[in-house]
Amino acid sequence: MSTTPRPWTRRAFLQGTGSCAAHLGLMSAAAAWLPRSLWAAQERFPVVAREPWGRLEKVADGVWALVSTPLEGDRTTLCNGGIVAGGVGVLVVEAFGTDAGSEWMAAQARSLTGRAPTHVVLTHYHSDHTAGVRGAMRAADVRFLATAVTRDQVEERNQDPPKAILDGATLLDARRPTEIDLGGRSVLVVPRRGHTDSDVSLEISEPSVVFCGDLVWNRMFPNYVDAIPTRLTADVRLLRTLGAATYVPGHGPLADAADLEHYQALLDDVEAAARRAVERGTSAEDAGAAYRIPASLGEWTLFNPTYFSRAIGAWMKELGA
Repeated sequence: MSTTPRPWTRRAFLQGTGSCAAHLGLMSAAAAWLPRSLWAAQERFPVVAREPWGRLEKVADGVWALVSTPLEGDRTTLCNGGIVAGGVGVLVVEAFGTDAGSEWMAAQARSLTGRAPTHVVLTHYHSDHTAGVRGAMRAADVRFLATAVTRDQVEERNQDPPKAILDGATLLDARRPTEIDLGGRSVLVVPRRGHTDSDVSLEISEPSVVFCGDLVWNRMFPNYVDAIPTRLTADVRLLRTLGAATYVPGHGPLADAADLEHYQALLDDVEAAARRAVERGTSAEDAGAAYRIPASLGEWTLFNPTYFSRAIGAWMKELGA
């Protein structure tokens, strides 16, 4: 059975400050006030591997999700990702923040499935999801897949991009879903646009699992650095309609429908705060400094104090303020 995907019917690390990874790198200074128990209390599935940088949870037969835990200071993987195995193919979601992180995931795939990865798929261009591409491609006969937008933005905006690997990428359709047949199991790669203009989600029908990339953050306030707020909200609503049993966010513990409902409510609350700021003539900086997450939504981690103002500012920009 073929494992070929088929169509279905600012360089310099964003100047050192823009990407998710750049701001994740600031968290060590804030470690004293970050809730280190954030992920430990939310292990949803059996843990098959654990390292200082994260844990691998077995979501179902042939599906594992990596929950990165960089609040402890080790940023080997940085973002979440996963492994999906079929009868003839093994797909790894994300290339992670370092070569070592990608190599570790490839080793886990071999240990768990008895086979090396055959596919590596990127959910978007940010370097905490892509900087380990070289490590991911050291496995034999692995196919690197990304949309043309992701490939181009990695090359244009990220530091030290692997040009030869990017040039050899298998390009995913950026207008319609692509089905990757792993043999007895298919993964649907769906182009989206909200966290960045290079987003995709990876969806499995059986078991019902969605790898969301950074369209979804769970218990961690999202980074709006490249966000298109109306599209982000719309795509999260679409992901909720899938009714998946498990959502793998780009950052934070694994999520279910209730978690996605809280996340949607958070996005809506940020929009409301931005609209109030526009009405009152308040700056994004001042509105962000005054913003507080509603207690009804529970505890959320803020990686960087600028995240509130950045989110409100992104909304104000789209609202034309």
